[in-house]
Amino acid sequence: MSAKLLLVDFENVQQVDLSRLDDNFHIIVFVGASQKSIPIEMVKNLQSLGNRVAWEKVEGNGSNALDFFIACHLGRVLERSPQVQCLVLSKDKGFDPLLRHLSRKGLTCRRINSLWELDPKAGLTEEPGYARVVEILGKSAKKARPRKRKTLSACIASIFQKKIDDRNIDRIIDMLLAGKMISESNNAIVYHF
Repeated sequence: MSAKLLLVDFENVQQVDLSRLDDNFHIIVFVGASQKSIPIEMVKNLQSLGNRVAWEKVEGNGSNALDFFIACHLGRVLERSPQVQCLVLSKDKGFDPLLRHLSRKGLTCRRINSLWELDPKAGLTEEPGYARVVEILGKSAKKARPRKRKTLSACIASIFQKKIDDRNIDRIIDMLLAGKMISESNNAIVYHF
């Protein structure tokens, strides 16, 4: 088993660029029973990682079915190899109580919303739109800044005169979260700049 394990909640996070991960990562992508397709570019990129990537198709539908599969797998891995650093890639905050419990027990595990959280500074030079969004939001009156993710998405779209797709908007928001420029609590956006 590798020193680091990334468990991907593919029902929840479909935009996954694993090229940034170092060679110590083993990756398991959990796919929901009702998910019928996976982007070919993602599959091609993951193939280059060879046997460090595994796919798990969840059997059966149901509320949180995939989450239970991930939690079960996480527990089995940590029972056998407690030294493994485990990351759950998911925007589902339902994992947080379990991961906090495991961390209090001395195990190294946490949830990340985006792979940008592993290296937030890398995005600053790679995504020119990020700097523009920070500049414009920074100049906005604090009370005028969007307070919900949906409103923030619409604000970013308007900054780029709607010539930006949803994937890039989500990427910029993930970078803002990863860089701790914003946080999200109870479905509200909080600004830290």
